[in-house]
Amino acid sequence: MKTKTKKMKQTALFMSVLFVAAALSFVGCYPTDFGGSDSGMQGEIETQYAAAGPFDTSRTSVSGYSIYYPANMTGDHPIITWGNGTGAMTASYANLLDHLASWGFVVIASSSTMTGTGDEMVGGIDYLIEADSDPDSAFHGMLNTDKIGATGHSQGGGGAINAATDPRVTCSAPIAPAPGNAAQVEGPMLLIAGGQDAIVSASLVRMTSFSRVQCPTMFAIEQSMGHMDFAFSGGNARGYLTAWFMYLLQNDAAAAQAFIGECEICSNANWEVEKKNFEAMGSPEEGTTVPDGNEEDSDSDSTVTPDTGIGGCSGYSSDFSGFGGLGSDE
Repeated sequence: MKTKTKKMKQTALFMSVLFVAAALSFVGCYPTDFGGSDSGMQGEIETQYAAAGPFDTSRTSVSGYSIYYPANMTGDHPIITWGNGTGAMTASYANLLDHLASWGFVVIASSSTMTGTGDEMVGGIDYLIEADSDPDSAFHGMLNTDKIGATGHSQGGGGAINAATDPRVTCSAPIAPAPGNAAQVEGPMLLIAGGQDAIVSASLVRMTSFSRVQCPTMFAIEQSMGHMDFAFSGGNARGYLTAWFMYLLQNDAAAAQAFIGECEICSNANWEVEKKNFEAMGSPEEGTTVPDGNEEDSDSDSTVTPDTGIGGCSGYSSDFSGFGGLGSDE
């Protein structure tokens, strides 16, 4: 089984490198200062989570990784692991990763420019889980190691899909992803593509990823975005990307309404949305407290009240037992 899995990862990496490299030959190499405009956002929730979150942020580097995190950590911070696009450095996505940290996430980004297998991203998860239990680490006791997200761009998007096959990963959000082992992912997935992407087109993402997933998946296409527009600050994808992780990793019911209930993204004219097995999704538990970055004043935190989930699922469970067995002992 291990040999078969290794061969599948090697095949996925070869495919992702081959087709992304071929496409890039038409447009040149990744610059370090690209990234799309975010001036066209229309949704209220989209705009709210595209703005900076309540935490000031810091950044540190360890061997093979950069870590973006809240400067004033209060504990229980979810983990997000990130994968770069082919040939791209982490600096090309620095503003987006810093933005996620401002919303209370600890983001670990591999410095590799070849992240398609997802191995480097899983290695980042391993590092932070170990750091959480290390008394000498700044992250000791600060992380929620039961709430882990995976995301990345292009080849790193394929890596995010592969990393999401790790049972420790709660949910994922691959961005314009190269092919990955999508059929083996169990946790919920926000699959993001750009309507103007000439490198990893929305139709290609539909064929190589959306058609193969079995997990609860929302396939969201931002109509104006090209492949390079997702970099640096995340462009118009930043708001819903952040809201997705706030919903599923921090049980934020306000963010949840971007995808369930009223489903703001579903009626946003800038986005085309398709769902698959999404009836399993529900709302966060009532009374969830969303941290505001002020550890000395717990009264300043906001308490959110959920709406009822879709498809008769009214009790979103933090152990994800309703998502095809993820988190279940069965």
